[in-house]
Amino acid sequence: MGQIANQMKKAIFWDCDGTLVHNNESFKCSLLRALDEFGYSISEEEVKHFLREACSWNKPEEDHGDANGEEWWQRLLNGMCRFCEEQGVSPADAVSVCEAFRKNVVSYEYEAYPDTKKVLRYFSEMGYKHYIISNNFPELREVFIRLGLDGEMAGYFISASVGYDKPRKEMFEYAMAQAGNPEVCYMIGDNPVADYEGSLNSGMKPVLVHKKVEGKVCCEELTDLFDIIRE
Repeated sequence: MGQIANQMKKAIFWDCDGTLVHNNESFKCSLLRALDEFGYSISEEEVKHFLREACSWNKPEEDHGDANGEEWWQRLLNGMCRFCEEQGVSPADAVSVCEAFRKNVVSYEYEAYPDTKKVLRYFSEMGYKHYIISNNFPELREVFIRLGLDGEMAGYFISASVGYDKPRKEMFEYAMAQAGNPEVCYMIGDNPVADYEGSLNSGMKPVLVHKKVEGKVCCEELTDLFDIIRE
């Protein structure tokens, strides 16, 4: 029995922001910074409203399988150019602002939680493979490389590249299939709907971290997972 258990494929799928990496407002901050670089000022509320409408993960019911990777970026940046021009930015500067925004987002100073690396290594030693499932931009792996976490990762499933956003069932099913349909699948995240409900509906075992929600499996720190994940 023990030998069979050791042969099981085991995987932990991780959310990024608010889970392994501190919550951040990288998109908002990156756009405000880009505007400032070219001498423009748009209110924070206007920027936040635009991003709520423009980012695909705020409309997960919509497929964007025809616009992934670079096409995903172009769709977002085309809308951003129009937004900037409506706010008084010249057409030429709007293009430059969008280019600076993209660069700012990818190079943003993301910060991992202090126990992230320890937890990833612990479960790697327990035979788990780690994967990222994130509603995010295509170059997210670059962030994990800079943070020194990429070596623990077996793969990345990013909504901007896959064509679906969490909590869509297709996103989780695609990730599990690409990971070889592991017998043991956990999903660790901080969003009760996108991470927890979405993965639960797809057959994963979800756990919420860094918050408590009644009726759900939760823990405050990543290291608390040591007492939850035991297969």
